[in-house]
Amino acid sequence: MTNIVHFDKSRGFTRMDNQLMEALAAVHLSPAEFKTLHAIARMTVGYQLQERRITAEEVAKKTNILPAHVSRAISSLLARRVLYRVGGSRGDIGICNPSEWVYEEPKADKSTQPKSVEITKIGSVAQIAKLPISDDSLLYKKEIPLVTVPTEQITAPQGAEPAPIAPLVSFTGEDFEVDAALITKWAAAYSPIDVEAEIKRAAAWASGSKPKKDWRRFLVNWLGREFKRNPNGASEIGIPVDKIIDLYHKICPNLPAVTVASDKVLRSMIAERWNESTAHQSGQGFWLPFFQKANNRSQVFFRGANVAPRLEALVSRAVFREISEAAQ
Repeated sequence: MTNIVHFDKSRGFTRMDNQLMEALAAVHLSPAEFKTLHAIARMTVGYQLQERRITAEEVAKKTNILPAHVSRAISSLLARRVLYRVGGSRGDIGICNPSEWVYEEPKADKSTQPKSVEITKIGSVAQIAKLPISDDSLLYKKEIPLVTVPTEQITAPQGAEPAPIAPLVSFTGEDFEVDAALITKWAAAYSPIDVEAEIKRAAAWASGSKPKKDWRRFLVNWLGREFKRNPNGASEIGIPVDKIIDLYHKICPNLPAVTVASDKVLRSMIAERWNESTAHQSGQGFWLPFFQKANNRSQVFFRGANVAPRLEALVSRAVFREISEAAQ
């Protein structure tokens, strides 16, 4: 008979750093703080994450603690350097290196205030004794303004300076600056709409309108309306899309081949470029020199990154315009 319990790996298991395990055994925490720390460790270390956004409601469901008690526990763990937060009060939470932890909660200095005050005449305000003002009385005077410290300075890991969080969408007054990951996400959500082309159109409209409080919401609404108008993308009627794809393969054999010729996004983008100008509708008279010039490119800037010049990137609005103007 043995007392060794074997893990059932089919259910999964969490790998824990030895230093963290030893620190959890040594730190002095209240039951609510310990359960909160254990739940946060499970949601970060358990999923091989350094930090993630964790709400009090998530921890409350895992620990059966009221969300208000979870919030107080997180605040205490942040103050004792057991946890750290990236950004403001809604930022991601991670576990500090155990060497930074305050293992025992520091005791407050002994108060110098008297334990009791004798008052002879309760009915007379003038007879009420005044408590002495001590260093730990925390009384506030109007002539001594309160000093507040930004959350970023007290919640960032020791030795690290909080990095400014750039907005995912901003408007310069003429053009939108959109995070590349967000463009990729929108391209998948609003397929086969040419997201980059629509962002350019939205910028042209926004440059002459009143500023918006939330430009990201503005662009989402714009793309949603365009998707409703053209759920299948630009019409291919009368446009030799397949011949253009074949010409790309013939002139650019060293560039990435089109593996899915029926891709609605790609076909819609080709149709849009065809309809932009009568010069683009001259068949090989335009597309042949365009692909010859594109074949000399090793990379193009597409959706916020330098990528190999595949056909989808070449017929995107910005890249297409750059190459076509250089080809003329």
